[in-house]
Amino acid sequence: MTSEQIYFVMTFVVVTLAVRYIGPLIGRPRTAWRGAVWFGFIIAFIGWAIGA
Repeated sequence: MTSEQIYFVMTFVVVTLAVRYIGPLIGRPRTAWRGAVWFGFIIAFIGWAIGA
């Protein structure tokens, strides 16, 4: 794996888990896994596109 792929996976995992679990801490309903995964993928892709 190249460093870009590692950063993509790390960003994807962190953003997905953050979207899934931080919502209830700030008084919002918990996000469904499907929505959290899509959001994590989009953010990771944008970060990869900027860095590539």
